[in-house]
Amino acid sequence: MQKQNKSLISMQRDVGRIDPGRGFAGRFSGWIFSTFNFQLSTFNSSGQILIIILLVIVVALTIGLSIAGSSLKGVQETAVLEESNRAFSAAEAGIEKLLLQLEQTGSATTITDESLTGGAAIKQATATTKNALTLSRLEKDAVAQLDLECPACGAGAVTVKWETGSSLVITRIYKDGDGNYQVDRWALNCDHSPGNNFTQISSGADDICEFDISVDGASDVALRIHALYADTSISVEPAVGTSIPVQTTVVTATGQSGEAERTVQVERSLPVPPSILDYVLFSASGSLSK
Repeated sequence: MQKQNKSLISMQRDVGRIDPGRGFAGRFSGWIFSTFNFQLSTFNSSGQILIIILLVIVVALTIGLSIAGSSLKGVQETAVLEESNRAFSAAEAGIEKLLLQLEQTGSATTITDESLTGGAAIKQATATTKNALTLSRLEKDAVAQLDLECPACGAGAVTVKWETGSSLVITRIYKDGDGNYQVDRWALNCDHSPGNNFTQISSGADDICEFDISVDGASDVALRIHALYADTSISVEPAVGTSIPVQTTVVTATGQSGEAERTVQVERSLPVPPSILDYVLFSASGSLSK
């Protein structure tokens, strides 16, 4: 009995420590709620740890998926680049085939769907001839040349066009009635006056000068155009009703590999003797003496 009283007194003291100043029932209930709050606090801590673990897993999964996606994208881009390179090589092969035909026979046959090694193919390769001579840039002191030798072409005219600020020396090489080579020359300034006594030509609204020259395929050999003072674009076109030989050939080829297609275009012009030829003295009868 004394032990029970001591235990009861001890419990009352413990409860009294928990909530002093309250009755036995109040102090006891306070002790119960304190114990429950401690357990709830422990449960809340465990829940927070679980949430943190889940967040770490989500972040790690996101990073992993991002790395995997980047790797997959890199592999796809590499595959597309390889297909593109094979298609480009196939297009170049088509260009080389047609240029070889032009070199050997003077003409080219269209290529269609020709398979190559490695899974690539020449989808199409064509050659188109042009009777006009067009250069986007003729450097200062360089020469362009127009082929005129064509007995079946007859007489006509060509129009030379070039840019302001530059000058041209145009030489027409032809054969006279006896078969001897002769030359005619024109020296032209386009809207500038460097004091060289050249003929002045006025440009149009597009800053382009034009000059017409009569030609005859039965006697004319070539028209040489020498640029002076500045670089310029050059265009030489036959007049309406005038026929002249082919001046350039445009070769276009499309290569295919998988879903990739690449197109290459080159322009093949006639060989042009260097500009030093315009300053050479020639004698058909023998040596020259000063």
